[in-house]
Parts: sequence; C-alpha cells; structure tokens
Amino acid sequence: MAKRIAVCGATGNQGGSVARLLLQHPERYAVRALTRDPASAAAQELARLGAEVVRADLTAPADVSEALKGCWGVFGVTNFYDPKIKDDPSSEERQGKNLVDAALAAGVECFVWSTLPSSRKISDGRLVSRIYEGKYQVDDYIRETGLPAVFLYTGNFYENMVYRSHMVYHPDKDQVEFRQPIVKETTKLAMLYVEKDLSAITKAIFDQWGSRKDELNHQYLYCTNARLTPLEITASVKKITGKECVYTVLPTTHVPDRDIMFQLYNELGMYGTKEIPDENVVKLGVELHGIDDFVRSKLAPHLGLPVVA
Repeated sequence: MAKRIAVCGATGNQGGSVARLLLQHPERYAVRALTRDPASAAAQELARLGAEVVRADLTAPADVSEALKGCWGVFGVTNFYDPKIKDDPSSEERQGKNLVDAALAAGVECFVWSTLPSSRKISDGRLVSRIYEGKYQVDDYIRETGLPAVFLYTGNFYENMVYRSHMVYHPDKDQVEFRQPIVKETTKLAMLYVEKDLSAITKAIFDQWGSRKDELNHQYLYCTNARLTPLEITASVKKITGKECVYTVLPTTHVPDRDIMFQLYNELGMYGTKEIPDENVVKLGVELHGIDDFVRSKLAPHLGLPVVA
C-alpha cells in the first residue's frame, strides 16, 4: 500500500520539487499537496498529476492537524517570504511548530524538515537574520518533542538565477549578466539544485527510513553539491552557452534580513568548513547535480540561449 506523504509548500520551489518526484512513484507514495490556494494553476497541475490537493494554512493549527491525518510522512518547509511571515517574522517559527504538533498527533513516522543553522551562533551575534532563526528554533522543538525527523540544511538555490531573475541576457550586447545583491565575486556559495537534488534526497530518506531509521533520525544532511564563487558560475555560463557573462553586485535586496544573510555568506560562509558534498548524503545513493547541469537543463533554455558545450 502506498504511503501517504503530506508535502508543505507544494506549489513552491522546494515542496513542488518533492511532490512532483514522489508523484512519479504512485506504487510507493500517495502525495497530499498542502497549499493555501487549491484553485491556483500550480495546485491544479499537481492534481492533474495525481496529487490530493488540500487547503492548509500553516498559521491555523486546525488546518494543519486535519491536513496531516493519515499521513505516514511529511516534507515540512516554511517560507520567510510568505506575506504573513514578512509582516510577522516570528510566524515562521509558529508555523513550523504547528506542523510538528500536528505530525505528533497524527503519528507521522518520518518528518523531513527543511531548515537552516542559527545565524546568531555562526556570527557570535553580529549577523542575525530571521530567515535563519525561525527555522532553527523549530529544530530544537523537534528534538524536544521526540518527533522522528531528518533535518535538511539547504544551500543557495541555483533556481534563484531564474526565479529571482539574477541572470539576464542582453541581446544588444550579446551578453549574460549575473546580478546578485551584496555577495562578492569571490565569495564561496554553498549551492543546491532544488528541483533535482533536494527532491531526490527527500525521496531517498523516505525510501530508506524502514532500514535506516536509527541512523537517520535527527541527523542533519547538508543538501549542497559544491561551494562556488559567482565568478565560477559566470565561467560555467560562458562555457555552456558561448556567451560572455559578467557579474554585477547590487547594493541591496530591499529585504533587511536577506541583506544580513548575504553579508553572512561574505564573511563566514554558510556552513563553515563542513566537507561538501556531505558523506551522509552520498551514503543515501543520491547523485548530486552541479552548475553545468543547471545551466544546460534550466538556465540556458530560460534565457533562450543555445547549449554549445
């Protein structure tokens, strides 16, 4: 019998990638896609692919409790850029804790939590970004409650080059421009191809939970394939597309917590000296994808550029 998995943020980048991959394996998993707007085009597409689309507002405990009933597993994620969270950043922590409480009540056997470390601890209190802290506080709550869970440390998303328009092609110059706020051209960024790698890591955890629960429970997995500088990223774009690619540092994101996050990258990096790729991710048997993969499969088509290498 297929195991029912509740996927939070199912119409977003992280949750959407997990939902779409699990939907390719209906003999093993039944996907319950959680969204605040089941009528959206993205939600309807998931329904067409076979998902059970359920309305759930993570700020409403009753919604979350109902949405998780009968679920064997959960992919949990909160979105700092959600309008409710931007107006009240402490809401992200509450949403995460609502998920944990509902998972405990539903008897969820495997809870996969997308999270980040404490920026306060990394920087000794100098660079505190609420993008990090809300998720980090939920980690502690999971451990306190004893909920069976795995923590996924995400990286800087390759997809931001598309979804946040960090990469643009200027036909008049026949040139690609990589525009990113704050981050210096020599800063090493821990990178993640969400669509291919976060989804594959999450599925591997669900697949192997029965045989490796004791090993995986409350383990942190670093979901990043490499540390790359913006200059290394522009070099990949030039190699794959044949187009010159320049890097421009913008002064601000216009979101103070995001500015702090990027300054944290400049000064201290995302995960210190942690060896990448994470040996525990490798042990799951997941083949990670790099910048060349992303440029070929996602970025070049988005920019309307040919692949020459």
